[in-house]
Amino acid sequence: MQEKRRAEATRWFQQALHDLKAARWNIEGGFHSTACFLAQQGAEKALKSLMYSQGARKTALMTHSLVEMTQEAQKSKPGFPSILNQARELDLHYIPSRYPNGLPSGYPHQFYTQDVAERALAAASDILNAIRTHYEELGETGIIAGQQE
Repeated sequence: MQEKRRAEATRWFQQALHDLKAARWNIEGGFHSTACFLAQQGAEKALKSLMYSQGARKTALMTHSLVEMTQEAQKSKPGFPSILNQARELDLHYIPSRYPNGLPSGYPHQFYTQDVAERALAAASDILNAIRTHYEELGETGIIAGQQE
């Protein structure tokens, strides 16, 4: 893998790990809507790490849709684990978890429960683990460990 691509993939993967850690912390604190957004962000950053490692075009990296990124990953790497359902779950949280006008009434923190947040975190963890496994299979453990070789 080209060094510049590896370095960028590492940066995005490491931030994904941090976002999932922050999501867990927010669940513990009762900030479920924030946890859902952080879970979505962690999965997005893990997928962008994968896309950087594969040399994706800049326009492909501009999306926030996990479904689109997952479909792109599956095209680029046949046999990549199916994480489409997890991507769909998390795409639902991109706007409503943050903005009151993303819901018909009330506030995001009134709608998001611990159960919803835990499901979002589980979905994000599945996506991150699929990408971690992909890097392990390639011998790219430096990306996982945060080493910019």
